[in-house]
Amino acid sequence: MVHPAARPRPGRRRALADRPVRAPVRPPGAERLAAGGPDGAGARGRRRPRAAAGTVPDSRRHARLAGPDLALIAIRAGALEVSPDLGPEQQRAAGELRRAAADATARLRDIIGVLREEDDTAPTSPAGETVEELAARARASGLTVTLAATPVPTLPGMAGLALHRVVQEGLTNAAKHAPGAAVAVAVTPQDDEAATVRVEVVSGPGTGPPPLGSRSGGTGLVALGERVRLAGGTLGHRVTGDGGFALTAVLPRRAPAPLPAAPTSARELDLARREVRKGLARAIWIPLALLAALGALMLGVAAWTQAQSYLEPDDFARVRLGQTPARLDEMIDDWPEHPLDGPPQQAPPEPSGMDECRYYRSTMLAAVPVYRLCFVDGHLADKAEVP
Repeated sequence: MVHPAARPRPGRRRALADRPVRAPVRPPGAERLAAGGPDGAGARGRRRPRAAAGTVPDSRRHARLAGPDLALIAIRAGALEVSPDLGPEQQRAAGELRRAAADATARLRDIIGVLREEDDTAPTSPAGETVEELAARARASGLTVTLAATPVPTLPGMAGLALHRVVQEGLTNAAKHAPGAAVAVAVTPQDDEAATVRVEVVSGPGTGPPPLGSRSGGTGLVALGERVRLAGGTLGHRVTGDGGFALTAVLPRRAPAPLPAAPTSARELDLARREVRKGLARAIWIPLALLAALGALMLGVAAWTQAQSYLEPDDFARVRLGQTPARLDEMIDDWPEHPLDGPPQQAPPEPSGMDECRYYRSTMLAAVPVYRLCFVDGHLADKAEVP
């Protein structure tokens, strides 16, 4: 008997209506402050490892090309997170997407840092900026900033970078979490010998509520504390009596004793860079290999299915009217196990009065023509090659 074909039923597709998306609210000054810094990090206070030798231009180029895409995903997800047209569940999902994109951007930055050559320095924007220039830039961006002591003492090496970074972090936090608040910056000697310098950034409680999505996990202060510690200083922070926030650091005016070199040889760095290259290669070639294996499997299944319904032309010529299916199976050794599911689209109408008609492939490389065998009362009543 003919086994009927299981034909998939057409499904209904639901169209997702486009929703108007509003850009997320950015407090004044936060974007411009976060962009700059003498170390080029902006919102980060840690240094990335660098490769000691060799170059991987293709890997670096491909990794950097993915950065703007991840940033665009994070921006659009942030806009959806504050969109009033979405429900709480959709806004929560958009927030998770934004955080995932930010984490992916951080991991991508780590990879670029490993692939960077020794003489390929990190970008600095703006380079060599003083605390006075930073305060002026903050005022230009809309913040109310007061600098108590000018000129600000110049600190050597990492202490100078840490000083700039403490002031920048305080201004950025004020712009982000306390919009409209006045900020007071003071840089003064800590003792009579002026061996240390105390820097304090105090911001008020703000004139309005912080914008949606401005809550921070505190990782910026943790990274800043590590930077200050490496410079030989200490960092503290507290909530003021009026509900504001104070960030305080004590830094040495003389460079501390150099830290011992990290126990990382050029060979270890080269091995780490090779592992990153292998990881990128696996991320590309493994999906391609799986896709090729799936294609080969599909071709094999298609060939096996066609072979199960293929009738040799010589065997078709031996078929005689009046024979039963059992007789055909006994007479022909390699009789097909299964007929086709139905006639091809170009096939002519079946002869009238037939109980059933079975169709078999006449060639392995084309869908038509096919052999048609029609039966009445269990006996072959018609045979033809169609169309």
